[in-house]
Amino acid sequence: MSNKYHLIFDFDGVIGDTFDILWAVSQQHATDPTLEDFLAHHDGNVYEEPRLQFPMGAQDLFVGAYTERLGPSHVQMATPHIKHLASEYILHIVSSNAEAPLLAVLEESGLRACFASVYGMETHRSKVAKFKMILTSAKLDPSEVLFVTDTLGDVREAAVVGISTIAETFGFHNRERLVQGNPYKIVDTWDEIMSEVETFFKEKSIS
Repeated sequence: MSNKYHLIFDFDGVIGDTFDILWAVSQQHATDPTLEDFLAHHDGNVYEEPRLQFPMGAQDLFVGAYTERLGPSHVQMATPHIKHLASEYILHIVSSNAEAPLLAVLEESGLRACFASVYGMETHRSKVAKFKMILTSAKLDPSEVLFVTDTLGDVREAAVVGISTIAETFGFHNRERLVQGNPYKIVDTWDEIMSEVETFFKEKSIS
């Protein structure tokens, strides 16, 4: 069994620079969305507490439109950091999005092998449940795991299972929104993510 620590990532807004895609697709397929509706949609679980409303059948159209627009350029900024982190830690993705487009862009970008698991909405619509799957399968204590995300809702779901979160501000939510979830750290850049991940796990190895 590996003695590496486990690091979980959200995809949209973190690995994938997809705010513009998802906002545009939401404007196409949601019912009269405002930008605040879009942001508030991610204050909790997007399936259990939706702020955006979609007509019957719109989900498949939404995923199709997202898939058509998503490409390697959207993960370009994250790519070198993910490759480095994969050499140090066991990485996972926990997303509310469909798995197929994420797997496709990771494969196309040479990142698929960096992740031990990629869990999207098909696996479960609750991130709490998906966190528990990772903890159970790897026999992990939540205190030994770190999650990187960009939304208040994700911070809240991670807290339910006792997982600490680095929340970044270059994705969907700003610092003022993220602080409401009391994450472990709030950062503004990938360099800060890298530094805080190292610090978090170094403290674990000392203790």
